[in-house]
Amino acid sequence: MNRRTSLLLASVLAFVIFAVDQGIKSVIEGTMRVGESISLVPGFLSLTYIKNDGGAFGILGGSQMILLVGSTVAVAVVLWMLLSGRPSVPTMLGCGLILGGAAGNLLDRLSSGEVTDYIHFSFWYIFNAADAAIVVGVGLLLLSALRSDRAGGSLRGPNPKSEDG
Repeated sequence: MNRRTSLLLASVLAFVIFAVDQGIKSVIEGTMRVGESISLVPGFLSLTYIKNDGGAFGILGGSQMILLVGSTVAVAVVLWMLLSGRPSVPTMLGCGLILGGAAGNLLDRLSSGEVTDYIHFSFWYIFNAADAAIVVGVGLLLLSALRSDRAGGSLRGPNPKSEDG
């Protein structure tokens, strides 16, 4: 897959993740009160509407500047990965998921200083679709890195124009 195609596909995926995340947040904010919880699977899964001024799992609560700088650095690294060569399919997918999730949470932070969270498994912290996309994206990047380490390559995949590939 060439760089242009990878960038286009990652951008489309990022936009879809961003739109889904913002759409769900809009529905939650328009139909529930902060603190309200609706049981979906009793004792296991509920929709619980909270506002989170921290990062993942509430860490760094009240540290908006650190979270904004961290988000900016993460987006820059992901864009560099997409633009620096021919990313593998898992790398491209991971980058798209991270970009879409980061954009969704960043818009929340910039507009209200807080992120809307709503997915609540009884054994875990409350999170949102953007958080889930970021976690899956990071997982894909890690898998891609592990695969390329075993193959002796890079996150970009083989380069057919190189002397040894």
